[in-house]
Amino acid sequence: MNASNNFSLLGKYLDQPALVKKLHNALPYTLTAGAAGYGIYDTYKTPEKERKNKFIKNFSVLSFTVASALISTRGLKIKGKQIFEGLIELPHLHKHDIEDALNIAKDNNSATNLINKVKGGEVLKLSEVKSLNNELEKIAPEKNLINKIIPEPHNHNPFEELGKLSLLGLIPVTGGIAGGITGDKLTQKDWKKNLPDKLKEGSYQYLANIFLCNVGAGSALILMNKMNVKSRAAKLAGILSGVVLVGLAAGSTIANYIGKKCINPLLDNKINKPAKPEKVNNDRHPELLDLGLHLDDMASAGFISGLKFIGPLLPIMYSISAYRAGIGYRNGNENKNKKIN
Repeated sequence: MNASNNFSLLGKYLDQPALVKKLHNALPYTLTAGAAGYGIYDTYKTPEKERKNKFIKNFSVLSFTVASALISTRGLKIKGKQIFEGLIELPHLHKHDIEDALNIAKDNNSATNLINKVKGGEVLKLSEVKSLNNELEKIAPEKNLINKIIPEPHNHNPFEELGKLSLLGLIPVTGGIAGGITGDKLTQKDWKKNLPDKLKEGSYQYLANIFLCNVGAGSALILMNKMNVKSRAAKLAGILSGVVLVGLAAGSTIANYIGKKCINPLLDNKINKPAKPEKVNNDRHPELLDLGLHLDDMASAGFISGLKFIGPLLPIMYSISAYRAGIGYRNGNENKNKKIN
């Protein structure tokens, strides 16, 4: 079995509708537990006299972040009325395809047993997916029956995928900023002084760590669709190249430029004093955690290349950017001596 086929079967294993559904259902608990754990840790390591305010701020930022991330994924329904549709489309089984596969494989007990497991909502082991594929290849090699059992992802318009992923990142970042503003208003009178940092950090996180990387990924996907590339592995490699060229290479500079040219003028003479001319990247430069945050771009690349199991995991990754926006984290020269809170 060659490497390409192994990659394809690994993708099949991870994209089982039952497995993706389990990840989707676990998201609220995982995200809430992670946020609570970090909030407790961050509050505890704060000096005792500052802990009350720190707890309030963390609670506000993290609760807004978690709520907005869950809404972006699962949608919002109030009194039975759908206010907002979730942005993650879960793969699902087609009963007629399952029955068709069962009918074709009816004389093969091994294949039939495994298909019935899938039909019953069980998650197959990787070895079972490989075994099922091998048995189905023996029965009807020309029919590609494994795609009836574990459906291939739908080929959506790249612009549609780009829009969904960008909105999926924007909603938690906006929620984090809203939570940060609320926390500041509850704990200090001069809460407006922190607003510029939150808006600039939010724009940096969204542009550099989410949107521009999605632009690179989407552009690469459009190019590969025009070249009629079918292989998931080839698509993933091409999309990652787009992420690197647009997001990692230029994202920070572009985000800082927009912050200085668009956001600063809006805030100058209103909330903060006019900024002195600075080099583009002095305000916010990439650091180790920012590079780590690009794991969500790798995940996004995998998602739009066809690995749908990644969808339920994206809000967890985007929530890190949302939290940093909510606390208004900056690391530039103007905040060199400023305590991060």
